[in-house]
Amino acid sequence: MKGKKVERTVREGLVLAIQGSGFSIRRCCAILLLSERRYYRWMGWKEPSRREAWNKLRPEEEAAILQAARDETFCDLRAAGLMVHGHDTEGFYCSQSTVQKTLKKHDLAAPYEPPKRRSVKKPDVRELITGPNKVYCYDATDFFLTSGLRVQVVPILDVGSRKNLNNGVYVRSFNQKNVMDLWDETLFAEGFDTRELTILSDNGGQMKGRVVKAHLREKWHVTLVYSRPHTPDDNPWIEAFNKSLKYHPACPESFETVQEVMDWVELHRILHNDHPHSALGYVRPNEEHLGQGDRIRQTRKENLKSAREERLSYYYDGKAAATQKVTIRGPELVCNSFAAL
Repeated sequence: MKGKKVERTVREGLVLAIQGSGFSIRRCCAILLLSERRYYRWMGWKEPSRREAWNKLRPEEEAAILQAARDETFCDLRAAGLMVHGHDTEGFYCSQSTVQKTLKKHDLAAPYEPPKRRSVKKPDVRELITGPNKVYCYDATDFFLTSGLRVQVVPILDVGSRKNLNNGVYVRSFNQKNVMDLWDETLFAEGFDTRELTILSDNGGQMKGRVVKAHLREKWHVTLVYSRPHTPDDNPWIEAFNKSLKYHPACPESFETVQEVMDWVELHRILHNDHPHSALGYVRPNEEHLGQGDRIRQTRKENLKSAREERLSYYYDGKAAATQKVTIRGPELVCNSFAAL
């Protein structure tokens, strides 16, 4: 039996056979080619008891998560959205994975397919993203009216805070003068020292034109960086934003006029800037842009730590109560047995 796995029923049978054989344990083990140490381990084997995690959710926390998940107001939120809702309303403090496990346990989790491919980040630009107002990016995307008229939208995005700062809407096309006016309006509204600002764009003629380069470098003293040709992965932030702009659930299926496109772009800017972003630890871009992101994330960590301490106390209190209950019942049974005698 050396090196072989023995079923529990067989082990119990062998132990009983050795004990009832009348021979010494050493001789029986030698005959069965069984080590004495293994025999005594079989003798002392006990059914393993299932341990209960001390930091699991309390019943009231799980009920609060299920109540929020079943609320029609939050039916379109996934686990991350419910986690943010719990922290904002102080209803429950837990991580995104805990909310996902709770929803899956009660068959409330929405189907999810993990992304098959990750976009490649540009290393030299990524190292500059240390906070808001460090790296801006922009690009153009097309919308078409029902009449076939093309409307081009040029959004400007702060990569550090993911905030949509401004949008330019142009009929058919735009030129370098439009780009300069858009940047003048955006940078003047932000009102900060642009000497440490880096602007990332693709190789479009309106972005890489000589007049635009001279204007941004001489007037605003910014650093201009351009992505590699035919490599949209060098600027994935604006590409992801443009996809959200076109495929957002609230986006109209069609546009009749240019004004409808302008209204949607403005509405999307409000929705985007006030929606928790996963890249920011589910902090809203408006809050991150104002420098409140670190405080919000730290507050959530403290809330999680406090909730874990409360769960630990709740676990030990329940365990102590159960132990005390068993201890009290023991003498009662003994006294009753003597009384019966």
